[in-house]
Amino acid sequence: MAAVKGSCLCGKVEYEVEDPQTLAYCHCTRCQRWTGSSLAGVVIPKENFHFTKGEELVTRYESEFAPRNFCSNCGSSIYDDLGENYFVAAGLMQDLDLTPSFHMQVAYKANWHDIGGDAPQYAEMPG
Repeated sequence: MAAVKGSCLCGKVEYEVEDPQTLAYCHCTRCQRWTGSSLAGVVIPKENFHFTKGEELVTRYESEFAPRNFCSNCGSSIYDDLGENYFVAAGLMQDLDLTPSFHMQVAYKANWHDIGGDAPQYAEMPG
């Protein structure tokens, strides 16, 4: 897959991800508090993520699991910094053409959330 463009809600932060390959859902309580629901994200090596506009508007929040990066103007969740990889919010990329590969942290999903589809579900992290 070629580069996919993404932007925050207000459009002041734009970026591209190169060769996105894995789409996953995280159901942990941290993602629930950050987004209001589970987080659909694309796992990519950090070198495959490039800002094209508004990088100076990105604010980093040091959460207990992974630093969260978001637009300081509109609050859109952009990515989690997992070290060598980023977990980039899939909802910000309108042309992303991937299906979920797995669901993680399912043991912590919201009681009202029913997971559909046939992607593997992991109580914690995938093995």
